[in-house]
Amino acid sequence: MTIIVFIFLLTGLASGFVAGLLGVGGGIIIVPVTYFILLQLGYASEVVMHLAVASSLGVICFTSISSIRSHLKLKNTNLNIVKKWAFGIVLGSILGALSASFISGENLVLIFVILAFLISMNMLFQQKPLILNTDLPSSKMINFSISSLIGFFSAIIGIGGGSFSVPTLTMFSKKIHEAVGTSAVFGFLIAFPGAIIFAITGFGKEGLPLYSVGYINLLIVFIISITSVFTAGYGAKVSTNIDKILLRKIFAIFLLLTCASLIIEHFII
Repeated sequence: MTIIVFIFLLTGLASGFVAGLLGVGGGIIIVPVTYFILLQLGYASEVVMHLAVASSLGVICFTSISSIRSHLKLKNTNLNIVKKWAFGIVLGSILGALSASFISGENLVLIFVILAFLISMNMLFQQKPLILNTDLPSSKMINFSISSLIGFFSAIIGIGGGSFSVPTLTMFSKKIHEAVGTSAVFGFLIAFPGAIIFAITGFGKEGLPLYSVGYINLLIVFIISITSVFTAGYGAKVSTNIDKILLRKIFAIFLLLTCASLIIEHFII
């Protein structure tokens, strides 16, 4: 048990730092680690992925607050974009979390693997951001569609949203620091409503670990958050003085290895 706690603490360190630094959402680390640990502890595969996704959103609620504070101090957050996208992000998150409750554990793993693979490919091979326009679309409907899709897919796999919102914002000519700082706010707007929905839809489910509220395991959330809230702020502070390209490629390789491990564990062995 001591080793498991130590692994979760390390997960908090890594996920918080990556979330603050790259804006990719710490859930991309939290979900697979939690998934593998719960499987090793003998919990049913049908609920393990839901637990991992929901608990990840619970952690991001706290991590994102730390990241938001740091990015606001650094003036990296564009509140005008937040105002335009907030409603779509929240609605998308709610719909994503609701949809996840009707998806089997096996299919949820598959969705995570596919989206994580696409994120890793983007990180690994994209040298320069693809520019679609010099600013966000003027159409409210287009902005709503973009933001709701980001919220939906982020909530359904338990990530903070930065993996989708950062590249999207850079496509509309936003600087990377501004995109990362703004995405920190989206992380909270995705995680909080998404976590509430997972808590409700998982309420009364059999086979959940102790200290679970619905699909959210409070013990896992607490342990990971202990370290993630500190490193998220640090990651944001050093984000302006570090080689992001190299780090993105290293992280992309980590994601690819994670995808391979999930496929082997869940679909082959």
